[in-house]
Amino acid sequence: MFKNLNYRHNVARIVVLCAILIPFVIIFMPFFVPMLLAMFFAFGLEPIWNKIGSTRRQKKFFPLYLLVFSVFFLIIPFVFVGVKFVRLLQEFTSQGTKNSQLFQSLNTVWDKAFTSIHEVLQAVSLDPDILPNKDEIIAKVSPVVVEKTTAFLSGIPDLGLALAVFFGMLIVFVSRASQIRNFFLSIKILPQDELDEIIECLKKNCYMTLISIFLIGMLQAFIVATGASIFGYHEFLLIFIITFLLSFIPVIGAAPVSFVLALGSLMMQQNGNAIGLIVVTIIAGSIDNIIKPYVFSGDEEGVHPFVALLGIIGAILVFGLPGLLLGPLLLQVGVELIPKMTSDAAAHTKL
Repeated sequence: MFKNLNYRHNVARIVVLCAILIPFVIIFMPFFVPMLLAMFFAFGLEPIWNKIGSTRRQKKFFPLYLLVFSVFFLIIPFVFVGVKFVRLLQEFTSQGTKNSQLFQSLNTVWDKAFTSIHEVLQAVSLDPDILPNKDEIIAKVSPVVVEKTTAFLSGIPDLGLALAVFFGMLIVFVSRASQIRNFFLSIKILPQDELDEIIECLKKNCYMTLISIFLIGMLQAFIVATGASIFGYHEFLLIFIITFLLSFIPVIGAAPVSFVLALGSLMMQQNGNAIGLIVVTIIAGSIDNIIKPYVFSGDEEGVHPFVALLGIIGAILVFGLPGLLLGPLLLQVGVELIPKMTSDAAAHTKL
């Protein structure tokens, strides 16, 4: 009788839990990506949180410090860069690209490459007309660029809401980290040693991903954009954004941007600028090898670059632009945790 009663109680608990949990998940689904990003940043900030000190007063005001830092060093610069980028696109649309050294250089590189391919096709008796010309490509690409820019501008209110959710949940996750951990310990979803192992893995990989992708990427983009400004290319903001986004992608990285600019300067017979940009390429490409060993102490077991590239592409398709950050993190955590958890499960099964 008691077994049947306990069974009915357990079934009732599961039904009630599902009735509460399913609407709860549905309510927060629109904010899934910013909340996931907030959790990622919270784990990445955990080492900084621990270094602040153990006194209650210091940690009490940490969310306020984090909010002020986010407003002045993230939100305001992000809005400024977005406005400047849109104005830059509008300027290119209204005035054209004839006055831009960057676009003139890229145009020269394109013409030289197109001529070389044209000659190769003629040498092997193939019809060069199979290649699309520049005007055809621009005609196909321009509507896509305009459409994406319009979609971005129309989505600014949604982006503002997502940023508000992100920073709000980031403060919640950072300030309530111990309570969240105690909650998962109290429901005994996993043994404490396994839960601690998962938390440490997330903290380590979030911190490493945050440093390696975000901060190192910004440093590389700043070096390339500054070097380009010194050596004849004055579209600092555009070069910075392109380099920063490319720095997220394995195999490609940030260095090819300055290399292409150096190639353009060389083809325009600006040899001094070309040499300077090659030096910038070497410096930007070496930052990963110089900084990462000091940050990670050489104990990071990385994912194969091709697998990482596929992971980033898939994450972008699923999550959008935040996939540039979430892709490497999920890959690294999966590679590290899945073997450990399967071995732990096998060990407990034997017991």
